[in-house]
Amino acid sequence: MLRALILALLIFFGGVFNVNAQGTERSKAKDVQVLGDTPKVTKSQKVYDPRIASKRSAILPGLGQIYNDSWWKVPILYAGFGVSAYFIGFNNRQFKLFKEEAEALLLIQEMQALTATQQNQLRVARRQADQWRENRDLVYLTTLGIYALNIIEATIDAHLKGFNVDDNLALNLKPKIGVISNGAAYIGVGLTFSISK
Repeated sequence: MLRALILALLIFFGGVFNVNAQGTERSKAKDVQVLGDTPKVTKSQKVYDPRIASKRSAILPGLGQIYNDSWWKVPILYAGFGVSAYFIGFNNRQFKLFKEEAEALLLIQEMQALTATQQNQLRVARRQADQWRENRDLVYLTTLGIYALNIIEATIDAHLKGFNVDDNLALNLKPKIGVISNGAAYIGVGLTFSISK
C-alpha cells in the first residue's frame, strides 16, 4: 500500500513539474526569433463567380465581361448591337415605304378600279412590305440572340477562369527509341500525362 501511495505521489508531482517546465519553455519560445527562408507572398487569385457574371450581363450587356476582366469583348458586343440597330432602322424604313405605297394604291382602288399595272404594283408593294417586315423582325430576334449570347459567354468565361491550364497539365507526345528484350530495335511514340503539381 505504501508503495502504491509513493508511486501515485511521484506521478502527481512529476506531472506538475512537467507542466511547469512546458510553461517556461513556451514563455522562452515567444522571445526566440526563428531564422530561415522568408515565405514568399503569393498574390491571391481572383475568384470569378458565374452567377455574378451572368446577372451583371443580364442587367447591362458587357458588365459580365468587365467583371471577368475580358474588357476587349465589350466593343465587339456593342458593335453587334450597333449593327443590329442599324439594320432594324433600315428594314423598318423600307417596310414603311412599301406599306405607304400599298395604302395609297388601296385608296385609289376605293375610288375607281385599278388598272392591270396598278394591281401588279399593289401586289409587289404588299409583298415587299411583308418581306421588309420579316427582315426587321428577324433582326429583332438576332438582337435578342446577341443579348442571350452575351449572358452565356460571361457565364462560361467565369467558369473557365478558375481552371488550371499551366504546362504541367499538358499531354506530351515524344518520340521513343529503344531495344526489345530479344535485341530488336523499335521506334515509337511515348505519351505522357503529368497530373502532379
